[in-house]
Formats: sequence, C-alpha cells, structure tokens
Amino acid sequence: MIIEVKDLHKSFGQNEVLTGIDCSVDESEVVCVIGPSGSGKSTFLRCLNLLEDVTSGEVIIDGDSLTDRGVKIDDVRAEIGMVFQQFNLFPHKSVIENVMLAPMKVRGTSRAEAREKGRALLKKVGLADKENAYPSSLSGGQQQRVAIARALAMEPKIMLFDEPTSSLDPELVGEVLAVMKDLAYEGMTMVVVTHEMGFAREAGDRVLFLDGGVLVEEGTPQQIFDNPQEQRTQEFLNKVL
Repeated sequence: MIIEVKDLHKSFGQNEVLTGIDCSVDESEVVCVIGPSGSGKSTFLRCLNLLEDVTSGEVIIDGDSLTDRGVKIDDVRAEIGMVFQQFNLFPHKSVIENVMLAPMKVRGTSRAEAREKGRALLKKVGLADKENAYPSSLSGGQQQRVAIARALAMEPKIMLFDEPTSSLDPELVGEVLAVMKDLAYEGMTMVVVTHEMGFAREAGDRVLFLDGGVLVEEGTPQQIFDNPQEQRTQEFLNKVL
C-alpha cells in the first residue's frame, strides 16, 4: 500500500466538499476516480499531496503521514508527479528546458544529465523532435505530453492526473491517453481523475465513484461499469455511457 486515506474531510468555510473518504492505493495500481462535476474529485486528488489542506482525517504516502506536523512535505511532494487540466508550462522556456528544470533545482541533477534524461522522456511521449520548440508553438495535446514528461523527470513513485484531457480538443485526447496507458502498463502507480470512461475501463485496476463528497462505490472496472451496485452509480453511468 503506497497511499492510504483515512476518514478524509475537506471543507471550504461551511461547504463540506469531502465527507469521510476512506481508501487506499497499492504500488503499481491504477485507480481512476469518476463522478459528476462538483463531486469533490479534484479536491480529493489535491489532498493527496496537500495542495489542499486537509480539514480532518489522514493521508499517508509511502509511510509518511502528510498531516503529521513533522513531515517534510516538500520531500514527499518530490516523489509525487502531478499533471493538471491546464499545462502550466513555462512559456519563456523551450520544451527541453521545461523538462530539465525541476530535476536540476530540486534533485541537484547536473545540466548534462538532466538534458539526457529529458530527451529520453520526450522520446517516450513522442516529442523527440520538439525539444527546442516553445510551448506556444505546440498543440494542446503536445503541451500536455510535455507536462507529463516534466512530471516524470522527477522520477516520482506516484503520478496524479487531474482530468488531463478535459481542456483538449477531442481529436487530441487519444495521444495523451496513449502515453498514460503506456505508463500504466509499465507499472507506474497512478491516481487519475477522469471523464474518459474508456480509459478507466481499459487501463484502470480499480474505479472510485464519488458523488457529493462521498465515496459511493468502488470496485474493478468490470464491477463498476457492468454491474454497479449503488443506484446513484447506475444513474451516473446511464448518463455518460
């Protein structure tokens, strides 16, 4: 078990967004989080690396409790890659410089080694020919693949994806999902908030269905998509499938 969440609550003022979430993720497992808009999916994901402070409960990452005051949160975050809906690339830096920056700043990797690893990662995501390009010249799908390469450059133990294809044109979605599927098959531990039910069915080991800040149901993709037990899960899937 590399991620453990115990009785997680998150409130913004009087608005309780997460209500007592309990779940865990095993090493090399791909967990897909689905649910309607406003169900708390992205907040849940952001609590996993404390981008959102936890109101109560506990998040344990590879044995370290993030809610322990003594934990060095930046050290834990260095082991967790995150890819957002927006690409957040540095517009004034080339593609390869975007990928090289974090290992050099955080890990102390030499420029030569960072460039070598960066080139290998750009090849991995199908962008070896774009290393000297700038983000503004790339399509949305290409920018998101650079963002994935940038996260992988830190050699994380866990990858978090927050609806990584939601801001892409439909024809660009497939190229990003293909990279993510490759990571899943290679054994990367992944938690993916997604509207792409085909990806969740094909690449997920387990699916969590959230609604109203509650973990309504969880199971294998086959269990959730073919034989959901909860009425709310059935209603949601009837609308999106």
